Amino acid sequence: MGKEKALLSFIAVFIGLLVAGIAFYFYENTKTITPSVEKTISSIPPTPTPKPSLFLTIGKPIDEEVVQKRIVTISGKTTSDATIIILAENSESIISPTTTGDFSTTINIENGQNVIEITAIAPNGEKTKVLKTVTFSTEEF
Repeated sequence: MGKEKALLSFIAVFIGLLVAGIAFYFYENTKTITPSVEKTISSIPPTPTPKPSLFLTIGKPIDEEVVQKRIVTISGKTTSDATIIILAENSESIISPTTTGDFSTTINIENGQNVIEITAIAPNGEKTKVLKTVTFSTEEF
C-alpha cells in the first residue's frame, strides 16, 4: 500500500509539471507586446581612451636615495620633442632631450632631504611629472 501511494504521488507530480509546462509554453507564445511597452536599445560603441603621447621615465636618481655628494645626476627618457623642466629647492634647469629621447643633467642639492620635480612638456601642452626625493648626508651608514 505504501509503494502504491508513493508511485501515485510521483505520477501526480509529473503530470502536474507537464500540464504547467504546456500552459506556460502556450502563454509565452500567445502573449502580444503593445508598442507602448516595446523599448529600443541602441548600441553605442565605446570610445577608446587615447594613449598619452608623452611619457617620462627617470633612471637617476633613485627615489629616496641617500647621497654623499652635493652634485646629483638626473637622467631619463621621454619623447624627443618634449621639453624637460627640473626644479629643486635651489636650482632650476630646462633641457631638451636628444633625438632618441634621452636626457641627462646635473644639479646641486642642499643638506638634508631634497625633493626634485622633473616635468616633461610636449609641444601640444601635455605634461607628465615625476617627483624624486634625494637626501644629502655625509654620515656613514
